Amino acid sequence: MQNTSMKALLKELNRETFVLDIREELQACPVVADYPITLVENHSIEVEVLKSQSINRLFASLSEQDIHVISMRNKTNRLEELFFDMVEKNLIDGDGEKNDE
Repeated sequence: MQNTSMKALLKELNRETFVLDIREELQACPVVADYPITLVENHSIEVEVLKSQSINRLFASLSEQDIHVISMRNKTNRLEELFFDMVEKNLIDGDGEKNDE
């Protein structure tokens, strides 16, 4: 584990999952290209956003579908997410295969 500041460590996250609360009642999961979305409840969706992606584009696409976001929060603690990403990296060897240990 690196000896670094929390801010620098959090910058290593490649993706974040956000929970978006929606004003309208959703009957189906919205589709936005390149953003995996899961319908959690009729007024709530989860969206995975890569570090390289713009969250503005996500909101613009949802607005075009007459879907209005009224609040947004992280699904998990960012430090927990980073920990899981680091553990997952350590389980995969250089060939992209899982280690058996």
